[in-house]
Amino acid sequence: MVPFVRPFWKLVLFSTLANLLFSVSNAMVLAIVEPVFRTLFGGDAAGAATRTVPAAASGLKAQFDAFLSSFIEMATYGESIRNISIIIFVLFLVRGLTKYLGNIISTRLEEGIMKSIRDALFGHITQQSLDFFSKRKAGDIISLLTNDVGVLNHATVNSVTTLWREATTLIIYIVLLTIISAKLLAISLGVALCGLLLIRMFTKLLRTYGARLQAAQAEYTSTLQESILGIRVIKGMSVEPHFVSRFMSQTGQYVRRALKNTRVMGLIPVVNDTFGILALVTVFYVGGMEREAGNITPSNLVTFLFLLFGLMQPISVLVNTIAGMQRGIAAGANVASALDEAPTIASGSHSAASLQPKIDVHNVTFAYSDAPVLRDISFQVQEGETVALVGSSGSGKSTMLDLFLRFYDPQEGSITVDGKDIRSLDLASYRTLFGVVSQETILFNDTISNNISLGVEGADQSAIEAAARVAHAYGFITEMPNGFQTKIGDRGLRLSGGQRQRIAIARALFRNPRILLFDEATSALDTESERLVQDAIDSVLARRTAIVVAHRLSTIMKAHRILVFDQGRIVEQGTHSQLLEQNGTYARLHALQFANPS
Repeated sequence: MVPFVRPFWKLVLFSTLANLLFSVSNAMVLAIVEPVFRTLFGGDAAGAATRTVPAAASGLKAQFDAFLSSFIEMATYGESIRNISIIIFVLFLVRGLTKYLGNIISTRLEEGIMKSIRDALFGHITQQSLDFFSKRKAGDIISLLTNDVGVLNHATVNSVTTLWREATTLIIYIVLLTIISAKLLAISLGVALCGLLLIRMFTKLLRTYGARLQAAQAEYTSTLQESILGIRVIKGMSVEPHFVSRFMSQTGQYVRRALKNTRVMGLIPVVNDTFGILALVTVFYVGGMEREAGNITPSNLVTFLFLLFGLMQPISVLVNTIAGMQRGIAAGANVASALDEAPTIASGSHSAASLQPKIDVHNVTFAYSDAPVLRDISFQVQEGETVALVGSSGSGKSTMLDLFLRFYDPQEGSITVDGKDIRSLDLASYRTLFGVVSQETILFNDTISNNISLGVEGADQSAIEAAARVAHAYGFITEMPNGFQTKIGDRGLRLSGGQRQRIAIARALFRNPRILLFDEATSALDTESERLVQDAIDSVLARRTAIVVAHRLSTIMKAHRILVFDQGRIVEQGTHSQLLEQNGTYARLHALQFANPS
């Protein structure tokens, strides 16, 4: 937490001072009990100058009494009552104002720190390699940024402020109690210590329960997120009861774990209050014996009991806060773990800005786990050439595109662009070489214009429109009520599949990439949409370097070269006509598709 707190050191200082003033004024409210009692029940005979400090009081206590008496006890009873009234009003006014200011400053501090943590966590997560996301459910990541950070705010940052305020009050009370009677304080603390040892056992359980609670929350958040994203499938297959049942089961698990956590949390104040009252009763008894023996004055004993009773409040708050922090510590561990995780794909240092779009794949082997997906792959892509990758599902075509984009690195072999190993290149500048259009088009809930110019602030509208024209999207965009400023809804659901794909092509072209990657860009479309998108692709491919993964062979007949993948290897390559003449794997795939086109 320290790196996130450091920029807010001024707020920390102001919060500390405000809470310190609150603690002092809070303690002083009880500290004036004795002189108030003396003034009220001692008559109006003598002023401060003629009053004597009780014989049993000496040292610091005598000095403290004399200090208070100089403000309270005046020459007449009326003046003393007036001063007491003013002091009580001022103390409660200061107490209220400092508590208010402390809360305002603490809220600003807490929200500022939590914003810093959320921003840092989101920025760190977006910089992670693709395997980070493949190993985690999307709902778990969302839960981390929302639930875990929220709990962290309540149970750590907020708690630190509370701990400081109550600990300061506790220290001031202990100092005042020590001044009155160190013996009675030692007895009361001895009794309270037994309760604290018992409470410490509970806090260990709470940390375990807190971690389980966060995990249960992540589970139902994940189901919620998956259900919303997949609502079309859920409704189309009439499986709503299944997902409702699953969600109810997970929220039920959360409730059961929350109850376990609350059972232990609920015991803590009971134990704390029980031992606190036991300490108070013990002091009352021992103090009464001390009073009878003449070792303590009645007014001092009354003040001690008042202060000890007041001490129960900060102790109770401290104990409950520390118990509540256990869940925050569990959430903090999750956040820290994510922040500590380094990307598996490390950026190089050389710029790719001046490189020519010539790709050389040399003896590449890659596996996601143990079984290789690609085996000893080698081929070249020349500038201005369109190379198509075809093959059955699972043959490694899309994985090859992932390696081009450095979503993963091969375990063996290398990929070079213009003779430079891509692992030596700066990732950001290297990826600007590519424009990508995938089968699953991802659009954002924004305007068409902003989707095409994604991430470019103040983009040139003429460049956006030019990209849309090349992608054959300009016509349908301008027919919309708000044209390029039309909002397309979550994931572009207000558009048809073909329209979404053409906007994706326009987005890929907007940055004028040197290499285009198409990953089965038409396989999910109907015949008419496929024809429109294919026309857009054909116009885009002219004069550009491109690598096209295709399921429908009709879309890649014009490619300069076709590479046929089978079980992670390139088994054939050539033009469409050459591969048909070879009567091999490609010819078999071609015959299957055109015998039963789908």
